[in-house]
Amino acid sequence: MKIMSLKNKIYLFWGIMDVLALAGYLFFSIQGGSIPFYSDIHGFYTNYAQLGVSGLTGGLIQLLFFINIALIVSLAFSGWWMIAKKDINNIFLIVQEIGRVFSLKCSIALIPLIMHFSYVRSPWIAILLFVLSEVVKIGSIMWIKRNDESQAMDAASR
Repeated sequence: MKIMSLKNKIYLFWGIMDVLALAGYLFFSIQGGSIPFYSDIHGFYTNYAQLGVSGLTGGLIQLLFFINIALIVSLAFSGWWMIAKKDINNIFLIVQEIGRVFSLKCSIALIPLIMHFSYVRSPWIAILLFVLSEVVKIGSIMWIKRNDESQAMDAASR
């Protein structure tokens, strides 16, 4: 029986969190009678037209919306990379983390679910847990990458 390394366990955890976040999005969209992505885009532009915003403000609102959509799509790729390949591209990870910050989507997908079902409504607790989840994710992946580099250098010097 092969025992998983800590690196593989960490990647598996983050991959499962990304897949769970994507599955949650799809489940709640379908449960609400929506077609994932299509209904969001259609609803966004319907409401956007009613707001009557344009110029820089309108552009920023659209940018934030599409960052959120791109983040949701990217969850499938990052989940696969972390579960199947046991690695993730640094640039992809950085771009995805920037998207998470702009859309306020936790890397630990269980946090929003727990807050929803426990009726925690404090924005301060939500922000604190969001920051904590991102620090844990970035820290754990940086730790893995740093250890991989140091092990590679040790092997090369032998």
